[in-house]
Amino acid sequence: MLTCPGCYRPLRGGKLRFCPGCAKLLFDGQSVSPVLPFSAADLPSVLREDLIAAIRRISISGVQFKVSMRLEAGRLAISAERGSHEYLLKPPPRSFEIGAVNEVPANEHFTMQLARQVFGLRVAACALLRFADGQPAAYLTRRFDVLPSGEHLLQEDFAQLAERSRATHGEDFKYDYSHEGIAQLIRRFVPAAPPDLDEFFRLTLFNYLVSNGDAHLKNFSLHRRPDIGEYRLTPAYDLLNTSLHVSDTNNLALALFADDYETPSFEANAYLAQPDFVELGRRLGLPGSRVARLLREVVGHEAATAQLLARSALPEVQQEQYAASLESRRQRLRYCFQ
Repeated sequence: MLTCPGCYRPLRGGKLRFCPGCAKLLFDGQSVSPVLPFSAADLPSVLREDLIAAIRRISISGVQFKVSMRLEAGRLAISAERGSHEYLLKPPPRSFEIGAVNEVPANEHFTMQLARQVFGLRVAACALLRFADGQPAAYLTRRFDVLPSGEHLLQEDFAQLAERSRATHGEDFKYDYSHEGIAQLIRRFVPAAPPDLDEFFRLTLFNYLVSNGDAHLKNFSLHRRPDIGEYRLTPAYDLLNTSLHVSDTNNLALALFADDYETPSFEANAYLAQPDFVELGRRLGLPGSRVARLLREVVGHEAATAQLLARSALPEVQQEQYAASLESRRQRLRYCFQ
């Protein structure tokens, strides 16, 4: 059965295409082919040398690169002008250091759809495109900081907001921080902070549930909303179950607490569990009843999650690994240290 490459909705008619909802979300209703006009092997040859240099500058830890894309006459094309692109294309990483390398785009796409469709998080619009030769697939995301008018929203990630860089804080500048520290920055920069603190807590729970071991400072951002003229959290992006590709890092990319505090539960078990997130919620100023409700929600939705995973583009082996990692994290999040 053919499914929409944006949301996995079943398609009729035997033709691969975007459903009307995804066509509107991604392309403002335009009919755009989900098949790229080149293969993965051809990608370097369709890029000019200056574009290849730009790609290298924005590589992710030397493993994955992003290709700037824009819509031209109803077709996705590589953008030659820096900053003018509306979309980012992420082909499979070129690395022998990670496992299941060709499944990274499908992993990211499923994780983003899981966040949006099942857990109700705001995420960047995305899809899984095919190359001209069919395999492997590539992940496409629409930039949420570029409005349909072409206006760019002012956006800063939390490495910028915390004034941390490789030059000032060394190679681990993106990771040597805490979720509580991010919350403090949200209070500082967001006038109406409570809703964003609630959303940030939900996203933190989700990242832990899906074993996202690379949710570092640059993977959280604020942008200035034109409708209210104030900073708000951006939609979530770069959500991925990293345990499918590298050894499970056990916890999260960032510490939970700003003061290196460890709960009795963590001291006893050396992994994050329900008491750790209860303490984080308390430090974020969330009502205890709200924290308890969100913890119940994040370990639920098993049937909806399984149904969506079965419709994803992940091969059966990776689907089984993903399901196993989810169940392991659910058990931890249900665990209450006595």
